[in-house]
Amino acid sequence: MIAEHSRVLVTGASGLIGAAVVRLLRERGNIVVACDDFSLGMSRLEEDGIVWEQVDVSEAGFSDRFSKYEPSAVIHCAAHPGGLSLEAPATNVRVNALGSMQVFEWCAKQKIPVIYLSSSAVYGEQPPGPIPETAALRPSTIYAVCKVTCESFLRVLEAGYGLPWTVLRLFATYGAGHRPNAYQGIVNVVLTQLLAGNALTVKGSLDRVRDLLYVEDAARAIVGCLSNPNARGHVFNVGTGVGVTVRELIATLCEVLGRRVSDVTITEAAATVGDPLSSVADATALEAAIGFVPRFALRDGLVSLVQARLAGSRP
Repeated sequence: MIAEHSRVLVTGASGLIGAAVVRLLRERGNIVVACDDFSLGMSRLEEDGIVWEQVDVSEAGFSDRFSKYEPSAVIHCAAHPGGLSLEAPATNVRVNALGSMQVFEWCAKQKIPVIYLSSSAVYGEQPPGPIPETAALRPSTIYAVCKVTCESFLRVLEAGYGLPWTVLRLFATYGAGHRPNAYQGIVNVVLTQLLAGNALTVKGSLDRVRDLLYVEDAARAIVGCLSNPNARGHVFNVGTGVGVTVRELIATLCEVLGRRVSDVTITEAAATVGDPLSSVADATALEAAIGFVPRFALRDGLVSLVQARLAGSRP
């Protein structure tokens, strides 16, 4: 049990990452106050020690719903997806900027620490190779601009209120908690299409490089920062440090599915606005700070994902 933070509020608790965080916190003995609007997430773990609240973090009166629980820390996972940010930019800003500020303001006034899930999207287009936290930020999507803005919000609130914070820039995270769709997560998008047949449309080059992080590893990194003083007031990348091309991802998924990649008709469509060619983490700072090292190799994570998806379940 993490005694310092026995009761933790998790926003976006039914989503891919939030659900994995909730499970891990419960395994470690924490009481969890889980909130989500259930517009996208599909996980709802019902067991003693978890209290669910259906709420949009951007709605008025957000803080009134949670003060009664007196959480000692907040893990802010809730977000409107990057894949929908150009389609619904105002919604993206409302949830990701205003909603996040409401969470941050409440934490600042309650004087409790917050772990904020930022994104590798803040880096935009970078030279090939692992990206350190010191790289220039070049956000090129509405979603990424919101993430950069929220990181700045935290620094201002730290100066004004003494807000304790940790920012985690997660790289491309995958797992069975994603609802099958064509806009959320490269692994989810490819797998959703492969499970529907042998026609696959990929937006952008097959030679794009991604750092693919299994969700259970992401959850360990997040929870590992919760009570570690070395994480306080820092920005960390969370990734594997290993680059995988979209072409290699497709081949590995076909292998796991028992499919020949030569049987799949692959169409390269126009790239999504702001999608970088290469995005790989330099995650050495997080390892040095809290000792975090990913446990899942790509193939192992994909096997677990495919088994869960075919079984219609979540890990």
